[in-house]
Amino acid sequence: MTRRVAAIPVHRRTAMLAAAVAVVLMVLVAIAFSRARTSRAAAITPEGPPAAPAVSVTAARIGTLVTHVQAQGRVGAPAGGDAKLSFAGSGIVARIDAHVGDRVVAGQALAELDAGGLAIDAAQAHQDSAAAAAQYGGGSVPARVLAGAQQKLIVAHDRLAALTRGDASAQSDATGAESMVRQAQAKVSGDERALAREQALYSGGVAARKDVDAARQQLALDQADLIAARAKADSAASGVGGALAQARADVAQAESDVRAAQAQTTVSGAQAGSASERAAAADRNLAKAVLRAPADGVVVAILKHPGEAVDPTQPALVVGPPRSNDVTVTVTGAAAREIRPGALASIAIGARGIHARAVVRAVVPSVDPTTQTSTVVLSGAPHGAASGDAVDATIDTAARRGVLIPTDAIVEDPQTGRAIVFVRTRGKNGDGTFVSREVVTGANDGATTLVASGLRAGEAIASRGAFDLLAPGG
Repeated sequence: MTRRVAAIPVHRRTAMLAAAVAVVLMVLVAIAFSRARTSRAAAITPEGPPAAPAVSVTAARIGTLVTHVQAQGRVGAPAGGDAKLSFAGSGIVARIDAHVGDRVVAGQALAELDAGGLAIDAAQAHQDSAAAAAQYGGGSVPARVLAGAQQKLIVAHDRLAALTRGDASAQSDATGAESMVRQAQAKVSGDERALAREQALYSGGVAARKDVDAARQQLALDQADLIAARAKADSAASGVGGALAQARADVAQAESDVRAAQAQTTVSGAQAGSASERAAAADRNLAKAVLRAPADGVVVAILKHPGEAVDPTQPALVVGPPRSNDVTVTVTGAAAREIRPGALASIAIGARGIHARAVVRAVVPSVDPTTQTSTVVLSGAPHGAASGDAVDATIDTAARRGVLIPTDAIVEDPQTGRAIVFVRTRGKNGDGTFVSREVVTGANDGATTLVASGLRAGEAIASRGAFDLLAPGG
């Protein structure tokens, strides 16, 4: 038997579907309302007490604080060590005997002027000096002339004395006087020929002026002797009276010869000395044509070249100091007053990754008025560093011993502006709280500070997060 199911009308199915959807919506709204109410309740519910700030604790300790000064500079000696070299005289550069970068030693020839004319002058001056020295003979030549003149004076005095006593030897004076006239005449003739010869040589540029003057002087002396011989011959003919007059004339002439010989000794010595000085001056002028290194160093610049004219006001070469172990840095004037020679330093050439230890060699006491900086010279340039490399230096200035704490442990009291630290106290149950304490601080190196007073070694303090303890309720 077959059962038939009655069909549900369409409008009834639609109503049933709408009712189901409405129920679902009501459930969703109820859930959302419940969550919102829970959220509002949570929002108005008071929180518990705030969490305590996270604080690190450390103990104050006794130690040594080394303070430093940061400085920058370069590898090499202080500026101003270069020497600008000029020739001592004027002229044309003949050659340059050095190149940029050459290492030179003191006294080494670096450049030379065209010295052809100076060399000729020096040679002539040496010849004149040799001739004057030979004529002077160290004083022996004029000494012999003076001795001869003095001997003639003695003979003349003896003859005058004999005639005064009335000796009969005056009868033979006439014959002797005539013989002396002939001899004097022959000497004068020879002197005249010698003078003519020297004048000819001087005109041709072979002989010196002094040789002509010497020949002329010798002629004058011999002419004076001839005049004296003739006078003697004339007086001898007149008998004893004439011989006596001639003897007196001989004495006068001999005395004049002695004075002339004495004067000639002085003149010859002066001439020899002057010639020697002229030769030395010529040598100095010749030496000025060569430019030499004043000290060991390195040629850093060549300013003149062959063919160019120079004088003492124009530098021709520049020689710098040899590579040294120095490092030159600058610091503020105040920092320089804290640095002492012998202090240790660390230097670094960042561009090349080079580090080394150095020692302060010198501190320039003056301060540059423009930059307000001072110069410090360190000894200990690292191996492999090149002159001129930029360096960073850390120089030790002082070492102080006392109570040390981290710099981060120090905070500023917002009410007084003074430095305080937070010291941890111990409770009965082992718990502890932090209590602020005012301290007096000293030097620091950025990370560590020296405490002058207000804290003892061993006390526990807040080392990190101390600032959070300043918050209300902290």
